[in-house]
Amino acid sequence: MDLARRVYSRDLKITAMREIDHGRTITDVARQLELSPKLLERWRSEWAAQGELAFPGIGRRSVPNGLNELKRIAELERKIGQLTMENDFLKKALTHFRDHHPPAVVNGADACLKKWSKPRRKAKP
Repeated sequence: MDLARRVYSRDLKITAMREIDHGRTITDVARQLELSPKLLERWRSEWAAQGELAFPGIGRRSVPNGLNELKRIAELERKIGQLTMENDFLKKALTHFRDHHPPAVVNGADACLKKWSKPRRKAKP
């Protein structure tokens, strides 16, 4: 037996939760809307946890756009901080190498102009 799952609109869920908040019992609201009291209990726990942000849509448990934007801003600020630290480190490293490691070029001429060659082997007697 294939039972189709019923889908309830966000407006219906919010209306039911507001009626419960105004003092009506879960049983009364369940009878009026022809719903299971257990289902209303589940909706009520989500309503208590998330308030107006509860019930985002059909089958989607995503965060509303306002929270997505805040999350994205926080992520970008962390990235800016990380890149700032990396830049500071590289500036310090560049200063260190300039001060403590003179360049290989002295007087404008290359320090190593001679070609390197292998020493010759002695001939076998």
